[in-house]
Amino acid sequence: MKKVLISAVLFVASICTVSAQLRLNFYGAYVFDDGFDVFGDANNYYNGKVKGGFQWGGGLQYAFSPNSSAELMYINHSTNAPATFKFGNNNVRTEDFNVNLNYIMLSGDGLYQKGKAEGYAGLMLGVLISDVEAPSVGKSASNTYFAWGGRLGTTVWTSSKFGIKLQAEILSSSKATGGDYYWSWYGPIYLSTYSTLWQFSLGGGLALKLGK
Repeated sequence: MKKVLISAVLFVASICTVSAQLRLNFYGAYVFDDGFDVFGDANNYYNGKVKGGFQWGGGLQYAFSPNSSAELMYINHSTNAPATFKFGNNNVRTEDFNVNLNYIMLSGDGLYQKGKAEGYAGLMLGVLISDVEAPSVGKSASNTYFAWGGRLGTTVWTSSKFGIKLQAEILSSSKATGGDYYWSWYGPIYLSTYSTLWQFSLGGGLALKLGK
């Protein structure tokens, strides 16, 4: 999937380089931990943490005017989710899940230019494709969820074509942690409630204006 997305971005860029409003962006950031905790009763609960770490991505951005743009982005975070869960009187399990989070997002941004600095703020909508593996039982699953987010940042243009980005971002998706998605691999589950995933990140990136 990653190769297909990267190929699509490069293809669009190759046929649109005549437009000075087209930009190619690359992102790198640190994303913080997010805990999840759902309690049914003393015999039915789960809790854990989606660990933070390096998040990377890229996007193709089109500036409609000096004050607005839209960007199609791919964002990836590969991590672990250590968890403890209980179902029934004596069934307590722990697992360190392998988790791969793939966001495909469309962002609408407002732009504000002052000298070489271009501030931006935007809202994002898209999907989260989440792949989860339980190493102890050798099982895995993939699900797709609606996702949304927001970002705030600045691009400092060091030349007419090249810029350095600083950015804060938050991404979220409902029903992305917990529930049957994780725990049904281990036997009968009495608590199928899900919790929302929140991922806050700080980082930056590079921006390249395409065309003349």
